[in-house]
Amino acid sequence: MARTAPNTSVIRSDSLQAVFLRRATSALERIAATASPKILSDALAAPTDAGSLARLLSRSDVIGAAVIELDPLVPALARNVEHRKLLIERAGGTLSAEDAGRLLGISRQAVDKRRRAGSLLAVREGSDWRYPACQFDETDVVAGIPEVVRAYTSAGPWMALDFLLAPDSVLGGRTPFEALRAGDRDSVLRILRSEATDGFG
Repeated sequence: MARTAPNTSVIRSDSLQAVFLRRATSALERIAATASPKILSDALAAPTDAGSLARLLSRSDVIGAAVIELDPLVPALARNVEHRKLLIERAGGTLSAEDAGRLLGISRQAVDKRRRAGSLLAVREGSDWRYPACQFDETDVVAGIPEVVRAYTSAGPWMALDFLLAPDSVLGGRTPFEALRAGDRDSVLRILRSEATDGFG
């Protein structure tokens, strides 16, 4: 009887996972051994496993000067991960293209087309495009969202989402998203024009 050759890609994948887990576990053991109970408690207060890791790794006093010297971006990358998770929470979560299509009464392909045209806000989560729930009302996209998405084409969708969810004194402490929901599209567009004029848009 012929023997089946082992799948080398699976072996390679398993071996990579094992090496990664060894390195990650070793790093976490070192960090946990030196971190104070308060720091560990703060990290555990995050709502997700990834959030706990991000909080811990964002602390330059915890990961140590030697690590930062070798890889100075570690704290910044960890803070960015945590910030993105907070944005998603404040956005009410995200929808898949299929779910967004059901809500809008269009196909997944039409959702993708609208995303590429800049009329829907979508952010990358892993290898998928996800659609922040806050941009939708019952059957359509909140008026003004496409203008925000297009204004942030070069900066990217995460920056557009950050803009939408950040309170602004020009809007009386409301977020641009809250202003759009309330029908105050003109005020939000004025801010976008102002940022573009100042070189921030």
